[in-house]
Amino acid sequence: MEQRFGEILRDLRLRSGVGLREMARRIGKSPGYISDVENGRVPPPSEAVIVQMASVLGVDGDGLLGAAKKVDPKLSQYLAEQPKAADFLRWARDKHYDKDDFERLTQMAKAARLGKEGNDS
Repeated sequence: MEQRFGEILRDLRLRSGVGLREMARRIGKSPGYISDVENGRVPPPSEAVIVQMASVLGVDGDGLLGAAKKVDPKLSQYLAEQPKAADFLRWARDKHYDKDDFERLTQMAKAARLGKEGNDS
């Protein structure tokens, strides 16, 4: 069974040794709110708050955003600035691309050395 966002958040918080009150203080929310999120009583917070949480916990924000089924605000900004990227994603959605298709595309782009020099991750 897939873990819910709140469970993942709690696991990460406990592993990082950050207390509930400390987390709340550092992201500007109440301890009760954090508890409600962790226990699934409220939906995951906004993308910006999730990014803050990841920073406090010292983890990559992408995983936490993915668990909440949310998109990194930097990616949203990139799509707004690069309309062809958004067009491509809409096309891929309409063609029902899945993770295997995107993995193949990523490998092809790397093999063709598409992108900027030095940004091969």
